[in-house]
Amino acid sequence: MLGIILILMKSIVITSGKGGVGKTTVTACLGTALASLGNRVALLDADFGLNNLDVVLGLENRVVYDIADVIENRCRVRQALVEANVRNLYLLPSAHGYLGENVTAQNLRLVLNSLAVTFDYALVDCPAGIEAGFSRAVGACESALVVTTPHISALRDANKVVALLTSYKIKPTLVVNRVRGDLLAEGKIPSMDEIEQILKTRVDGVIPETDGVYNFAAMPKKPFDLLAKRIHLGTGEPLDPAAGYRGFWGALRRRMRREN
Repeated sequence: MLGIILILMKSIVITSGKGGVGKTTVTACLGTALASLGNRVALLDADFGLNNLDVVLGLENRVVYDIADVIENRCRVRQALVEANVRNLYLLPSAHGYLGENVTAQNLRLVLNSLAVTFDYALVDCPAGIEAGFSRAVGACESALVVTTPHISALRDANKVVALLTSYKIKPTLVVNRVRGDLLAEGKIPSMDEIEQILKTRVDGVIPETDGVYNFAAMPKKPFDLLAKRIHLGTGEPLDPAAGYRGFWGALRRRMRREN
């Protein structure tokens, strides 16, 4: 019976080639969007070096146990889960100051197996880059989202991650974050089609640049809803951030943005 249940939960590692591209915020926002579709979603913070998923979600003061406590048998997985301020969304926190000595891909997989009894999705926030933390998080999951920005350095690093994921027999898809619609309309940054050609990977989500928005709760909802539908239902297209910057009125908006 448990084997049947395990098939039903989808485990997705959220990774990136470099830090600072918004991977953790994407994890939190995507989890929220999947939960809004009626799924029970668990977010696992597997970034032991720069773990802040609890802070992004505003749950840092409610954490009692963490993933290290689960793996080292100091508590059960359900005791470590923290219910978020969104229905059907839960966090399994990382361990602050923990070096991850006992965290292996096998142990993470055992934790995911425990969650599979209850949850529809598990999103694993992976350390940026391609070091040991990447290997253990990827080795525990069945699919992957690579978060990048449309800048050449980020795309180059994302390309390395895509190649590594292929070696794990995982075919990832992309989330392109912080896309300025005005620059996209003017051809000053690569289009999503060009990014797909460069990385030979499908773009499932496009998140626009949100000037001055650094709060998870204030992030735009629509692009993550579209991403969640692509993942859960296989329908729809990613957001087009350049839509409002085309044509006569769009040209005026681009000019106003440059002047500001």
